[in-house]
Amino acid sequence: MKIAVCAKQIPDPAIAVKYENGTIIRPDEQVLDDTDRYGIEVALQLKEKFDAEVTVISMGKLGTQKGIQQALQMGADKALVIEDESLKNSNSLMTSNVLSEIAKLAQADIVIFGTESSDGYSGVVPQQVSRYLDLPCISYVKGIEINDETLLTRQTITGSEKVVMPSKCVISVTASGVEPRYPNFKDIMAAKSKVVEQVDISSINLTAEQNQEFIEIKSISNDKSGEKHIDEGEAFNLIIEKLKEIKAI
Repeated sequence: MKIAVCAKQIPDPAIAVKYENGTIIRPDEQVLDDTDRYGIEVALQLKEKFDAEVTVISMGKLGTQKGIQQALQMGADKALVIEDESLKNSNSLMTSNVLSEIAKLAQADIVIFGTESSDGYSGVVPQQVSRYLDLPCISYVKGIEINDETLLTRQTITGSEKVVMPSKCVISVTASGVEPRYPNFKDIMAAKSKVVEQVDISSINLTAEQNQEFIEIKSISNDKSGEKHIDEGEAFNLIIEKLKEIKAI
């Protein structure tokens, strides 16, 4: 079994994000998106059970590769990464196109993502990758059980359901149900010798169009304190009236 797991590098969330012409200004040192740690954990549990090979795939500014190293420190075997000026400010479809091509280079049977990135929040990349690869997508996975069969527990609108994991599929993992591991000193040192291969954009097949256009960014005021009400059993009436005012009902 070969597994590709997405690891996105993002600016440190502890530092205020800055923009230029609608694009996030990305420093040389970025960190691993916390939402991807859950996908990496599921990949590593599969690796331990099936002796699988886990390849980190990533797209974007490489910089110091701190985020990539953090993914490798958790236990992934190697990384395939791509950085190209033409991919700057990519829409979700272009991102999915690129990541699906890198997953092909990794010869991945299983491709794993977090549900959405912390600096993009489109939440559609796993599903789009599944279409590019023509594989079933199991989304919103919040737990995994590996016994005679591999069962994935996924969140649904009414609760949850268990799905038998196909031998080839795309999975998106929510930030619950699995606890990402923390690397020890040995893991951190071992990651330094793991291969990080940079993919040239000319070697992949791009069919998506780069059609995202920046218009403007507006600041949202958050200085309103709102209204405080003490509920004595009739607060639902107030909620209904407020919903009517904004024509939500």
